[in-house]
Amino acid sequence: MIPDHAEMNAEDPIYAFAKEHVIHAKGLLSLLMTQTSGIGIALKDLDGGYQIANRVMTAWFGNGAGQMTGMHDADLFPDAAGTRLELSDRQIVDGALAASEEVELSVNGVPGRYLWLKFPVLDPAGKMISIGAVVLDVARQEAVAEMRLALERLQQTNQELQASMAELDHLASTDKLTGAWNRRRLEEAAVNEMERLRRYDHPLSLILIDIDFFKKVNDRFGHSIGDQVLADLADIVKSTLRTTDSISRWGGEEFVVLCANTTLSTVTMLADRLREKIARTEFQVVQHITVSMGAAECLAGETWEQWFNRADAALYQAKAGGRNQVQVAPEVPQRLGMGESIAANFVQLVWHPAYASGHATIDSQHRELFGDANKLLAGILSGRPTEEISADVDALVRDIVKHFEEEEAIIAAAGFPGADGHADIHRKLLDSAAQLVGRFHAGTLGMGELFQFLAHDVIARHMLGADREFFPYLQSRD
Repeated sequence: MIPDHAEMNAEDPIYAFAKEHVIHAKGLLSLLMTQTSGIGIALKDLDGGYQIANRVMTAWFGNGAGQMTGMHDADLFPDAAGTRLELSDRQIVDGALAASEEVELSVNGVPGRYLWLKFPVLDPAGKMISIGAVVLDVARQEAVAEMRLALERLQQTNQELQASMAELDHLASTDKLTGAWNRRRLEEAAVNEMERLRRYDHPLSLILIDIDFFKKVNDRFGHSIGDQVLADLADIVKSTLRTTDSISRWGGEEFVVLCANTTLSTVTMLADRLREKIARTEFQVVQHITVSMGAAECLAGETWEQWFNRADAALYQAKAGGRNQVQVAPEVPQRLGMGESIAANFVQLVWHPAYASGHATIDSQHRELFGDANKLLAGILSGRPTEEISADVDALVRDIVKHFEEEEAIIAAAGFPGADGHADIHRKLLDSAAQLVGRFHAGTLGMGELFQFLAHDVIARHMLGADREFFPYLQSRD
C-alpha cells in the first residue's frame, strides 16, 4: 500500500517519469484531456487556483464540467486533505521536480484513495507558469500505465511543437536569401540595446552598408548572380564581425550591422577593416565589388529613427564623396555631453582589492593608470587648454606602452601559455590608440571619443577583463 505521503526518490517510478517528461506548454494538456479516461488532469495557477480540468477531474471533484475553475483545494476538499494538497503545490512552486500525495476522498458518496502527482508546467523560455496535477484512483492499477502512455504522447507532441515554434521564429526573423536578420529582428534588437544604453550608459553603434553600383551587377550578370553576391557579402560580414555584433538585411543591397557596447571611434575602425576586406575579396563571376558605409553612435534620448537617419546621412556622404569609403554621422550638440557622461562613470571606478592580480608591479601600474585616466578626465571637465590636455593624453599613452611592455615580460616569465596572444591584443590596442591620438592632434576627433577609448577599451575593459586570464599564474611574484 502506498503511504499517505509518497516519498519522491530515484526508485519511485512516478518520480522517474516526472524527471524524464518535463512539460513545457500548458495548451498541450488540454489536447490530452479529452483523450484520457480514468485519469484526472488539471492545471493550477501558482497560487493554487484551478485554471482548467478535464472531464474526469470535474466529474470526481467538481460537480460537473467547469465547476473547479477559480477554486482552491480548500474550497473543494475536507480541511486535512485540502491542506496536504496545497502543501504539495508549494513544493512545486519552491522548485521541486515532482510531488505526490495520497488522500482519502469521497467521490459521489463513495470513499476512495486518490494519488495526486504534481509537476511544474513551463513556458518555452523555461519559466514556470502553472502547476500540473494528475490524479489516479489507486484502486485502478491500470491507471498508472495509462497515465504513462498518455504523458508520453504529450511529451512527443510538446517536443514537436517546440521545434516547430523555434523554426517559425527563425523564419520570421531571418532574411531567406542571405541568412541575416530581417528588419523586424533588427528593430527588436535595437530597441533592447537602446534600453541598455538608457539604463547603463553602454555605448551602442551601427554601420549602414550599401553595395556600390549594384544595379549594374544585376543588369550585366542577371538577378541570380546579384542574389549570390548578396549572400556572399553577408557571409563575409558575418565572418568578420565580433560575437557581440549582428548583421541584418535592410532591403535591396543595404545591410545594417548593430554593434553593442561599441563607441563611434571603434565602430569606425571596424567598418573600415570590413570595407577593405570586401574590396579585396574575389566574388564569383563579378570578380570585385566595393561598398560605401555610414557609421553612427546612438545618442542618449535619441529615437531609433533619428539614429538610423544619421547613419543614412553618413552613407549618403560616402556615396557622394566617391564611394568605397566610410563616413561618420554628422555631429550633434548632445554628442559631447554624452561623452562626458560616459567619462564621468570612470571617475567613480576607484581601485578595489578585487581588481588585484597578486603581482605588486602589475597592480601598482594598474592603479597608476586609473589615476592617469582620472587626471585626464578632470582636465577635460575643468576646461583646461587644449595643449595641456594633449600633453596629458601623450603621457597616458606613454604609460600604457611602458606598462604593456613590462606586463608582457612578467607573464611570459610566469609561464602564462597565452602570453603571445596577450601581446597581440596589446599591439592591436596600441595601433588603434595611435590612430585615434593622431586624429585628435589633427583636430578630426573629439576629446570625448579619445577618452572613451583609452579609459574604457584599454584601461577598464582590457585590464579588468582580458588581464584576469593570467592572474592565476602570477601567485604574488615580483
